Amino acid sequence: MEVASGSTQTSVPVTFGQPFKAGDLLATQGLSATDSNGAAVPLQMDEISSHVDGSVRFAVLSARVSNLQANQPRLINLFAAGKSVSAPVVPADPAWNIELEATVYDSSGNATTLIAQPQAQLKAQIASGAGKRLSGAVAAEYTVVTPFKNKATNAVHPHLVARLHTRLYEGGARIRTDAVLENTRTFVAAPGNITYDLKIKRDGVVIHSQPKFTHYHHARWHKVLWTGGSAPNFRLRHHMPYFLASRATWNYNLALSVPQSVLQSEAQQLASAKTGPMEPAFLETYFPTTGARSDIGPVPRVTALYLITQDDRVRANMFANADAAAGVPIHYRDENTDQPLDVETYPNVSVRYDISVPKIPSASGSTIWEADTAHQGSFAYIPYLITGDAFYLDEMAFWASWNIAFSNPSSRGYASGWIKPNEARGQAWSLRSIHEIARALPDSHAMKGSFQRKLANNLTWYVNNYPAASAGSRSPLGAFTGDDKTEAAPWQNDFMTLVMAQIAEDGNNASAKTFLNWITQFTVGRFTNESNGFCPTKAPGSWWKIQDSSGKFLTSWGALYAANYGSVGTNCGSVPVDNGYPDLAEGQAAMARAMLAAATSAGIPGASASYTWWKSKTPKMDAAFTSDPTWAIVPR
Repeated sequence: MEVASGSTQTSVPVTFGQPFKAGDLLATQGLSATDSNGAAVPLQMDEISSHVDGSVRFAVLSARVSNLQANQPRLINLFAAGKSVSAPVVPADPAWNIELEATVYDSSGNATTLIAQPQAQLKAQIASGAGKRLSGAVAAEYTVVTPFKNKATNAVHPHLVARLHTRLYEGGARIRTDAVLENTRTFVAAPGNITYDLKIKRDGVVIHSQPKFTHYHHARWHKVLWTGGSAPNFRLRHHMPYFLASRATWNYNLALSVPQSVLQSEAQQLASAKTGPMEPAFLETYFPTTGARSDIGPVPRVTALYLITQDDRVRANMFANADAAAGVPIHYRDENTDQPLDVETYPNVSVRYDISVPKIPSASGSTIWEADTAHQGSFAYIPYLITGDAFYLDEMAFWASWNIAFSNPSSRGYASGWIKPNEARGQAWSLRSIHEIARALPDSHAMKGSFQRKLANNLTWYVNNYPAASAGSRSPLGAFTGDDKTEAAPWQNDFMTLVMAQIAEDGNNASAKTFLNWITQFTVGRFTNESNGFCPTKAPGSWWKIQDSSGKFLTSWGALYAANYGSVGTNCGSVPVDNGYPDLAEGQAAMARAMLAAATSAGIPGASASYTWWKSKTPKMDAAFTSDPTWAIVPR
């Protein structure tokens, strides 16, 4: 990776996330680092998530870069080394001394002052080791959760909570606090919006002010603050070819040349965007909005742009979206466990249905948001992989938890957590969210096993109800239908193929590969069955009938083509590529190309040749990808 700065600094503490290829870093090994001058760089490794083979899949790394000169990028090289543990150097009572003061306003405008004073709690956690997330000679981090209390009566506010991810560098002389304000409690009575202003003080001096605003129910926001010295000024870039080769995400086309005008436009858009607490940044507030959307896809458009360019302007927009998603009222934290709501603990719970047991109190107050699963982006996964910040890890867990608890308990198999009661695209994006959090959570996390089981439960359900199901109960051509078995949307099938391909690549997941082999009969097969009466130029369709008039599944490609295009496909060479927006970056034709690339990487027969052929039929798409690479996935 590369660290750079616009100013000379004698000591730069850097914490970041790093994915690893399976087998590259064994569980018995540690890491060492040197810079481009050959000098050793102090390094520690925390929050490890493991591959199926036990090797390190992901870790949060903390390094200390010395004497970083202005405008002189420094390469940092990582090497497998003997495993070692560096002892943290943390004072018993750090000079943190943070206090939060919120003035809360009721509907009549009457004000009440609340305070949170976490210093004593941090001191106690340092003594006991509780809530410790990072631990080593470079950095120590504690998650300090503290309630707000009425300044006059000392009564605890039932809903407003401060969650302070407190990272100590340089023996506690320099402290980074990610101050998270949560209104997320699940079972406490009378949840609702809270209107307040906030001051964060250190030693009685205000270091951050948030003007009066309304904090939505079941939502969060955060602010990063540095005390004991200025924030380090640096820019970190990952070695993106290795990042993608780790299979942490899809293989985006790093050969794309994104024009400077596109990157400059990102900065201009951010300058006029609404990015305060509970504001939307670039997200669509009404999730069910149809049509091409920049916030959804395998990853959102700005996230794909970041993976390809690692440009600061794009990075800022990606994090603006990740932070905006925290304001969506889908955040349910179980106050009994201090974790996102888990259907294994409450098999009959539902965040949407009145039949929930235990009952979840209805929230008061309106918001700008209406969330769903069918039009949901991957907001926090790449931000977490880049930064290793707990805020984004929690965001992933909240979204996956909501996607599971959103449905009727009986429909989801109670504690099994099936996401099947949904249209095909909703299932695809929900499954993606579960896979992301199951992959990213540290092995030691309290919910790691739960999310891994939900992933396994869903994959087993898909295998049992599609590849292994009786012949008359599912399409013999491999069409995935979601709730509606009379029609299939090829592009929604592409979504599910993309997600299953990513899961199948992750640790050679046998169930995902079984389902992938089944669904690609349809998604790849629509490109390979010209000889059987299906013209592949029509592959990027919108909705296809997959049953005949008697309600039986169509059994041949010629019959499928005839049912949707009038007759069995002949003289396919004369059939134009005229649907699915073949010249655009955001149409079904682009989605199909991304699917074929992912299927190729997953080893699906016929996918590679189909990808090459389809790319030749959509030549204008590559230029369009330079401004919108949402679907610009290429074979590994």
